[in-house]
Amino acid sequence: MILVMGHIKLAAGEGAKIADTLIAHMAACAAEDGCEFYNLALDLVDPDLIRISERWASPEAIAAHGQAEHQKAFGRALRAYTVEQVSVKAYDGSFWRTLMGE
Repeated sequence: MILVMGHIKLAAGEGAKIADTLIAHMAACAAEDGCEFYNLALDLVDPDLIRISERWASPEAIAAHGQAEHQKAFGRALRAYTVEQVSVKAYDGSFWRTLMGE
């Protein structure tokens, strides 16, 4: 299992403009083989900060994701915004235990 965590910090006021792009990109990524979870969320405290969380079945699945046309298109779409900071890191992981709920 590959876990991806990260963020994209946009310039002030740009978070509200990107929501539709994020929604479309999440749907495309969720349909990929090996994608177990894919979420892009605007932070409640900083609405210009996009939080990234993903779970992939294998290194091969995330490698294919990086080459997917919709992923490349998302990168191009980000050029319409002022990206002040970006950090996306992948971790190998395994299930440990349930902390709350089911």
